[in-house]
Amino acid sequence: MLNKKRSLIFILSGIVLAVIGLLASIFIDKGDIISRATSLVFALGFGFIGGGLGNLYKINRIEKTPGKFKQIEIEFKDERNELIRDKANAKAGDISNWLVLLVAYICIIMGYPLWLVFLLLGVFLSKSIIWIILINKYNKEL
Repeated sequence: MLNKKRSLIFILSGIVLAVIGLLASIFIDKGDIISRATSLVFALGFGFIGGGLGNLYKINRIEKTPGKFKQIEIEFKDERNELIRDKANAKAGDISNWLVLLVAYICIIMGYPLWLVFLLLGVFLSKSIIWIILINKYNKEL
């Protein structure tokens, strides 16, 4: 849920990543892959900083309203809302599953390399295997 410590950890790790990315881009010879990696680390750092600052702002706004934080926490832990979130996650997983297959078919039709098609089909297959494993696990638990 909302946690100030987690937000501060995000901000600090973002600063560390941004500094590492900046220093790496300055001191390391620019190669194609290395320059992309340093840019990625730099961008991830600033993404973490932005996310952490956004969370801190949200927490501070909620804390200004008395009782709002407790109300949000109760709504988050409510069984009905948990069921709704789980159902939405399941539906989103189904939709993304079919989208991965659609992209794989489009890649086949457009003549993309086979490794890309097999990668997409591997993602679909691994999602299906994880789904079966989780069904078996939850059937044993319940």
